[in-house]
Amino acid sequence: MSDSRPVVVIGGGLVGVCTAAYLQRAGHSVTLVDRQSARQAASLGNAGCINGSSVVPIAMPGVLWQVPGWLMQPDGPLVLRWRYLPRMVPWLMRFIAASQPARVAQQARALRALLGPALDAYQPLLDDANANDLVTRRGYLIAYSSEKGMTGDEGGMALRRDNGVQIDTMDAGALREFEPTLSNDFVGARYISETGHTSDPGALLARLTAQVVARGGRLVDAAATAIETNGAQAVAVHTDKGREAASAVVVAAGAWSAPFVQQLGDSIVFDTERGYHVEIPTPHEMPSRPVMWAEGKLFATPMNGRLRGAGTVELAGLQAPPNWRRADLLLGQLHKMFPGAVQGVKSTQSVDGARWQGFRPSTPDSLPVLGAASKVPNAFYAFGHGHVGLTAAASTGRTIAGLVCGERPSIDLSPFSIGRFR
Repeated sequence: MSDSRPVVVIGGGLVGVCTAAYLQRAGHSVTLVDRQSARQAASLGNAGCINGSSVVPIAMPGVLWQVPGWLMQPDGPLVLRWRYLPRMVPWLMRFIAASQPARVAQQARALRALLGPALDAYQPLLDDANANDLVTRRGYLIAYSSEKGMTGDEGGMALRRDNGVQIDTMDAGALREFEPTLSNDFVGARYISETGHTSDPGALLARLTAQVVARGGRLVDAAATAIETNGAQAVAVHTDKGREAASAVVVAAGAWSAPFVQQLGDSIVFDTERGYHVEIPTPHEMPSRPVMWAEGKLFATPMNGRLRGAGTVELAGLQAPPNWRRADLLLGQLHKMFPGAVQGVKSTQSVDGARWQGFRPSTPDSLPVLGAASKVPNAFYAFGHGHVGLTAAASTGRTIAGLVCGERPSIDLSPFSIGRFR
């Protein structure tokens, strides 16, 4: 604590900002380094859900056999740009290994330990930033358009129940009463009451960032390029605008984190899932809470005066241009889910600012990378959250701040270690 240099956090998305906020609460000065264009890369465009129940890894038993069918559907939930396939082979091999039942059970337990306290971890940050109006606790629905889909999802439901998640099942009639805006085509649903959502992810990020700055944090609008070490410790972060001295460094750069891992002497199998969203402004009807269409792999979330549909996975890396057909797919799904909400909207091109594309930092086992670098003890990893970045941000920030302070973590961090990629 006598070191006057700040902790430098690389990454100004929600994970980085929550880490900075918890570091300040522990008495550290902080510097956040990120380009303005990158700060909202994933934190702005997510589905807005804070789901401590999101313990089901992407690599589930049997999912491997579903992938070819998805890839053959141009409008399916998963798209692979074939030129990118050679780059994906190491990731896909680990993905297959992660789908073994014993591994899945371990991964789910690890995710529950991190995500279960998500709303409680956010609460002091929301209080500090006067941002409680941006988070609502109404649970969410997983809706099914077929009995086959409902039966086929039982494996994921069992995994949630095994980890302490309470699930209420609704038939079609109960669903009509509970969420009357939803199409009559849905045959049933499962309701998880413990979760919450934000009505504006961008506003949440902005307000938490402003509070970090108000408490004396520095926000450096620059691209981090390198972590400087003295052979044993991280001492600075270099950017395209200069050098930032550091008492410790946190890598929370999301999809752009891999180069820093290599600089610190570690290795990782890591890639990105490109996600899309579409928004309908001033919809005619709004659901009262987030609704996931299980078969369509789409989350529909009520925002401030907008209805957002977010989802799909596209494997194409960081450089390929957006495929806006994916956004139009989401719009079509919103039409099917809420026909009364999106009347007259035929294409995302017809609505100004309605479509968005961003990058989910993705590990093959769906677990983020959390903990100290193996060779540089005052450099810490906090990235790779995939689909649960918003949910995990505050819990991650609290955990990493504790590590920087030398505290014993409250959860077992071994499943999240960088060492699993050796």
